[in-house]
Amino acid sequence: MQGTAKVSFEVFICHKKSSGGNLAEGLREALFDIGKIKAFVASKDLPNLVEYSTEWREFRDQAIHGCRIFVMLVTYGFENSPEIIKKIKLARQDKRSRLFMVFRWKQRNHDISVNLGDDVLHLQQYNQLPFSDLGELINSFFDNYSRLEKEPINELPLEIPKGRKADLKPNLTPLINYEITQSIQNTDLKRSLPDVGFNIRNWNSYPLKAKVQARVILAGNNLGLIKGSKRMGKYLGYYDGETMWNLNPYIQFFGHFSLPEEFSKKPDESLTIEIKVSLENLNGQKFEYLPVCWTYDKVTNDWFYEPTGDC
Repeated sequence: MQGTAKVSFEVFICHKKSSGGNLAEGLREALFDIGKIKAFVASKDLPNLVEYSTEWREFRDQAIHGCRIFVMLVTYGFENSPEIIKKIKLARQDKRSRLFMVFRWKQRNHDISVNLGDDVLHLQQYNQLPFSDLGELINSFFDNYSRLEKEPINELPLEIPKGRKADLKPNLTPLINYEITQSIQNTDLKRSLPDVGFNIRNWNSYPLKAKVQARVILAGNNLGLIKGSKRMGKYLGYYDGETMWNLNPYIQFFGHFSLPEEFSKKPDESLTIEIKVSLENLNGQKFEYLPVCWTYDKVTNDWFYEPTGDC
């Protein structure tokens, strides 16, 4: 595979393109947005990296051999696909270094078998994680991801017992992704300070309301929350928690705001922005994310994430 750079992926997503392609691509995007987890999906990762069929097959096989987690999205037609059979056989060749997760479309029966030629993989022997839409698939992955290190090799994660799952669900904080960024939407273009970008996305299958508070810390001094402005006589405080954001399922907002005037007096001082987000569902249940910070890197005109508040 001459001229092809080696790229490592923690997760390989094995799916039937016609029935599970959109799910695989959505899961791939969510894994990186939420957990910075690199996942391989052929439709997204092959075209930009290799040109010829022999090369992309080698690159795909390399991604399988190098992944730590092999995800199977069992949608209609999954067990009858020759390509999927090849991928599963490759993934099972070195069981000692790989973990498996099986996500099954809820409308499919659990007693599914995959004929591998010299062996038959009976998925009904394993505990499966059923899902009915992309949001449930994403939530199910992250609910089980943290437990993978404790699972025996080649064993699949257990489902949460039905009764316990029902008890826990109301207390689970919905999955959203948000970030401070200088990038303008999903392009290579960047903003210039004092203009700062803020992106937020709802990864759930139900709508949410959100309040966002953005606090600016310049040279260690707290400049307070980003103040809003009036529009047609109404105060809009998008970044001081005074205005609710309507977050419909899977929709991403590309917002931005300006830094306080004090920044122009000390443009070379250290700059940090603390973000706190609180959520509310349509039933009135409220959830709060812990405050976290982004610190500005003037060399790259970008931000790096700090896992704490009050930086």
